[in-house]
Formats: sequence, structure tokens, C-alpha cells
Amino acid sequence: MRPNRPSAFTLLELLSVIAIIGVLAALIFPAVRSARVAANQARTKVQFSQWAAALEGFRSEYGYYPVFDPSAFVNGGAATAITGDHLFHDILSGRKRDGTPLVPAGPAATQNRKLIRFYTFSDADFANAGSPAPNLLRDAFDNTEIAVLVDRNLDGVIRVGSDYPALPAVGGQTPSAADFPAPGVRAGVIFYAPAPGADATNPGFIFSWK
Repeated sequence: MRPNRPSAFTLLELLSVIAIIGVLAALIFPAVRSARVAANQARTKVQFSQWAAALEGFRSEYGYYPVFDPSAFVNGGAATAITGDHLFHDILSGRKRDGTPLVPAGPAATQNRKLIRFYTFSDADFANAGSPAPNLLRDAFDNTEIAVLVDRNLDGVIRVGSDYPALPAVGGQTPSAADFPAPGVRAGVIFYAPAPGADATNPGFIFSWK
């Protein structure tokens, strides 16, 4: 009788297993990444819709939309220090990012005179301390370049020309006529940000109205 020997994989079996794992990884990882991107796009759209609802609440209370930084960015003119001013945040929350009261004669308190909290920002809304732009508002892809446009003349349509002289560029990209038609977008408030992986040569956006 032959002595018992411990069973083991042959080199060919090991190579076959490794090859199968490699094929499965090549199939699964892109699918997981696509699902993550789709989930973050959905989260960003929800975030934009919540901010828009807060701005509609402001208009309902005061009869007009607030005036933000001339750049038309959510973070336009904002300081990265949490104690500093952030017009978009301060107007909608009725207080500063660190929770302290607004300066009575400041631009945020002048517009939100009753200091109403129209929106409660969470920690997830802000870039973390290790970010290149700490304490600024971000979307689900960590973009801090987010455009915000409002219907300034209250005619129900946001147009280039009557409401804004030009569309602001985000991530080095400006929406085309196909994305933002000449007649304008029928909305009171809109947001847009760069799509993941997009750049000036390969433009792409996340639009609140699409």
C-alpha cells in the first residue's frame, strides 16, 4: 500500500483559479463602479432639489430669491475657515457655519432678516478638513464648483441675457446650447456641477433640471 499523501492543488489548477478570479474581477469591478457613480449622481440630484426647495421657501417668505455672489457659485466668495462668511449657507440656515449668529448688518442677515432656518446643512454637505477646499459645500462627488442660478425677474424662466449675462463654467466647462436652450430653463432655481471624469475636452454635467 502507498502511504497517504496530503492533497494539494497542482500548478495548472492554481493558474486556472487565478484566471477565473481575474475574469470575475474584470466583470464585477466596473459594474460596482457604475453602480456607485449612479448612486452618487442620484444623491447629488436629491441634494440639489433640497437646496432648491429651501430657496423656494425663502422666496415664499420674502417675495424674492436671495442674491448670492456675482460668480453664481454656491461657494462663491466663501471663506474656507468655518468662522468666516458663506453667503449661500448663511442665508439659508440663518446662522454661520460654526453656529454663531449672523452679523446684523451683514449681507446674509440683510436678506434673511427674520433669520429663518430654511435648510439644515449636515456634515456630509461640507468638504472635510483635509480637502483642498475645506468647509465648503460639496456634492456627492466632492465637487465644490457648483453653479446656482435663480429666476431673477420672476417670470418663471431662467434665461441667459435677462437673468444672467453668461453661464458660469464649472470644472472648466460651460453648458452648451443643447444642455441650456436659448429660450431658457423653466424653473425658479437650478444647479449644475461637473460630471465625474469630465473635463473641457470631454464635457459632462449633473443638472438639477434633467
